[in-house]
Amino acid sequence: MSLPDELWRLILELGVETSSLTYKDICCLSMASRRLNHLSKEDNIWSKLLSSDFPTLSSSSSSSSTSTPPKSIYQTRFEKDKAKKLLAEKRAVLRLESQIHEHTRKVHEIEHQLGDENEKIKSAIDELKNLQKVKEASSALKVWQPEIVHGRHRQIVEHCSVPVDSRINVLDMEIKLCRQQMIGFLKARREEKGRLEVVKEKLLKVKYRSFECLERSNVDEESRKCRKNLKKVKRVE
Repeated sequence: MSLPDELWRLILELGVETSSLTYKDICCLSMASRRLNHLSKEDNIWSKLLSSDFPTLSSSSSSSSTSTPPKSIYQTRFEKDKAKKLLAEKRAVLRLESQIHEHTRKVHEIEHQLGDENEKIKSAIDELKNLQKVKEASSALKVWQPEIVHGRHRQIVEHCSVPVDSRINVLDMEIKLCRQQMIGFLKARREEKGRLEVVKEKLLKVKYRSFECLERSNVDEESRKCRKNLKKVKRVE
């Protein structure tokens, strides 16, 4: 602290110009002592911060208004940018949640279709087994057998009202088509679940960034409170 103010000004200005010192560093230095608090408020430092962090704003503000301190302009722009970022993150979260809902709906729809195809296959297999029994009974009628067995086979054949061979061919084709459909649905479900996991990971990253921003804003708020308390203490002294 034995350095003169001119050297401190030069250190702060060079730090800002070379991006070694950010606005956070300047705010922290302002809490170190009364002297640094006074030096860190100088317009020259905050003008350089404006030109480095908000180049478009610094050029327009310098030409339009000279009465507002650069630090106030910086604070106003910083708060606006923070609000825009938070709003953009909220929109991103809503968009990703909507995508998750849509992918989940598609997965459930595919699973429902898989269930339908599975029921079709089960029904076709059951009918095919019954027709195989009818075919076996029809063949058994052509050979000699006890009357009680012969009557049971004839009863099975008489209860069948469709052409056995053609119906068996139709059921075989239906089972093959259902299996092909199920292979396609399984592939579609796997791809849709992959997309769902990707979107969920993106959502976690966005929420984590939002949490970090919230933590940083809380730290900044605590820093502002500390500075106010320090000012009160200095006034009392």
